[in-house]
Order: sequence, then structure tokens, then C-alpha cells
Amino acid sequence: MSTEKPLILVVDDEPDIRELIKDILEDEAYRVVTASNGEEARLVFTQQQPQLVLLDIWMPDVDGISLLKEFKQQNPGVTIVMMSGHGTIETAVEATRSGASDFIEKPLSMAKLLRAVELAIENRAKQAAQRHEFALEPVGKSPKMAQLREQAERVAGHEMPILLIGEGGTGKHCFAYYLHRLGLYNSGKFIEVSPESFPLDSHKLVSLAQNNTLYINDVALLSDEAQALLQHLLESGRLKECQLICATQLGLDKVIARGDFSEGLFYQLNTITLQLPALRDHVEDIPELVHFFVDQQTTQADLPYRRFTVAAQNRLRNYAWPGNVLELKNVIQRLLVLGDSDDIDVEDVESALQAEQPPQADDVTGINFDQPLREAREQFERIYLLQKLQETDGNVGKAAKLAGMERTHLYRKLRALGIDSKQV
Repeated sequence: MSTEKPLILVVDDEPDIRELIKDILEDEAYRVVTASNGEEARLVFTQQQPQLVLLDIWMPDVDGISLLKEFKQQNPGVTIVMMSGHGTIETAVEATRSGASDFIEKPLSMAKLLRAVELAIENRAKQAAQRHEFALEPVGKSPKMAQLREQAERVAGHEMPILLIGEGGTGKHCFAYYLHRLGLYNSGKFIEVSPESFPLDSHKLVSLAQNNTLYINDVALLSDEAQALLQHLLESGRLKECQLICATQLGLDKVIARGDFSEGLFYQLNTITLQLPALRDHVEDIPELVHFFVDQQTTQADLPYRRFTVAAQNRLRNYAWPGNVLELKNVIQRLLVLGDSDDIDVEDVESALQAEQPPQADDVTGINFDQPLREAREQFERIYLLQKLQETDGNVGKAAKLAGMERTHLYRKLRALGIDSKQV
């Protein structure tokens, strides 16, 4: 795998700011080119094809939003972070709709700038991996998966809202992206919002959704205000120019019966409903899923290839999988990281399944539930990361893979929590 850092183009008409950003990024071993106006930026962008652009909004010859649209049209895969000293919410929304990955304000905090660059690069890598993973058809030849693929192909060409129902870990997010790739707005963005990040500004929500796919995860947990706004936008037809996909673990009729969900919104969303099966209901797909996840992890995560014996695969088929496909993926990743031979046998699987068992309520004795949430979260993170380090004999790289974190982020987190991996 190449370790060369991406080429970054810095576009700003203020020479002091431009050179300061360049010096700081080069100190961090990034490759950097600069441009002082739109004309120079176009030339550099075409000739040198940077992977990341830091783009000022206000310039003398062309505004940054127009330049952003040009660059995204030339290269939809380029990552662009906007900079502005006079930004507004409307400007940030327009930049996001036009393809910007982030928006940072001047005067620039160098720590915030470096963090924005790191996040942009990480997100670029993750999105590339996700595009490859999510664009694939759902894995499995069982009757249930064949029926689900057939249903997806039938409904994806319509603009009506789609409701996905499935237990946690069944792959609702991946399946929503699959519907996006099949749908009318596959040339637009796949925008995900959760109950916590749901915009309560109608203009912002409509702007984000327009000509894109809007995916609302855990729709049953939306606040009353968010439900009312979503229902109003659907009834008024303001969310027509988008593909709306909502997901829930609970049948909405049960949430309505508890008085926690709007019946009117339910009728707006319940036009097309797709049920994602639990893994225990299509265990015949497990061998194919095993091969898929092994190939994925060895290619994308650079893990060593290991072969699952027939006995190991048979044990996986005869496990209940309360965490569904996501749990299977985690078990396979654990086995690839911690395995010390070319073959993974049934004994290895037994050990990994034992490690996957969730703690019982009376096992969490190390956490003080009387403290504020922030402190309790830090305490849990400490317990969790110490467990991962113990499982990997203090190997931070392997622990990062088990935790699903970037190695550099894990190092920072360990320092913040006062954990010395060498002492574990």
C-alpha cells in the first residue's frame, strides 16, 4: 500500500494566509501547491490533479462556490474544503450541496485546519471503500436475499419514500446505499442523518435533500419536532425532488401504539416497505458472506489472508447471530487479526464467538452510573480500549483494527485517557 500523502491545492488570494497554510501542511509532510486566484487554480487543478483542495470563497476573479462546482464537474471524486472569513449558514449549505466535504471559518485555527485536512483525507478513503462495498449487490443466493434484490430493483426507480425494517446489524445502511445506486438520484449524493443530526430548519433539510438520496436512520427515534417537520414537508410536496429512505429496527405500528410516533407521518412513509431478514433466517448464505468479508478485509484493511475450514464455516452456520451480519463481519475481522496460522478452524471460531458475547448488566461494575455522561463515556472508553489492547497483547495496530479506528486516532485517544500500551 502506498504511504505517500495526497497532493493538496491551497487557493487563497491573501499571500500571508496562503503561505502560512502551505508551510504548516508541508511540516506535516503533505505535498502542497498554491494558487492566488481562480485562473491559477484552474490551471493547477487541470495539470496536477490534486486529491484535496482548500478553497477560499471570496476571491477577486471568481467566487469559490463557482470554482467548487467546476472542480466537482471535472473530477467528482476530488475532496474540497471551503474556507471563509464571512461565512453564513446559507453559504455553508450551498457549499455542502455543491459537494464540499467541510467548511472552516477564518481566522484559521491551525489545529482546526489540520484536523479538517485529516478528516477530509480519512473520509475520502472511507468513502472510496464504501462506494465499492455498498455499490455491490447484497450478498447471498438464499430465497430471502434473492427476493430482496428483486424488490429493490422494482422499487428503486420510483420517487416514493422507502421504509427499511430490520434488526440491528442486518445491513440497513448498506442496503440503503444499494437502493441509492439503483435509483433516480444516483448521480447525486447519499446524505445520511440520524435523530441527533436531523436538521430542524426546513430550508436546510430541503436544500440537503434536493436531487440527492436522503437516508434517515432510526426514524422511529426522531423527536416530535423532527417528525412534525418531516410530515409537513412530505405533505406539502417539498421533498419530491429526492429519494427518501428511512430505516427502523422497530415496526412503526408498535411505536405508534406507545404514543411515540406520528400516525400521519407513518402513512406518509409506509408506501413501500422492505423487510431485511435476520441472519438466522438465511444461514445458508453464511459461507458466501465469509468469503466476501475475508476478501474485503484482506483487500481494504490489509489484513493477512486466512482460510476458514469447512468445520469452522459449519460452526458459524449453527450460531444464533443476535448481532446479525455486522456481528459476523466483526467475528471474521477478529479472526483475521488475531489468527496465527493460515487456517481458521472450529476452535478459533469458538474463541472468537465467546469474545463477542455482550456483557450482562451486572458485569459493568467498573462504571460509575452516578457521574455525568461525559465522564461515564470516558470511563467506558478506557475499559473498552484496555480490553482491545489486552486481546492483542498491546499491539496498537491490531487493536485499532478491532476497534474500527484509525491507528493515529487510537494513539491520540490512548494519550488522552492516560493509557500506555507498553504497560498493558
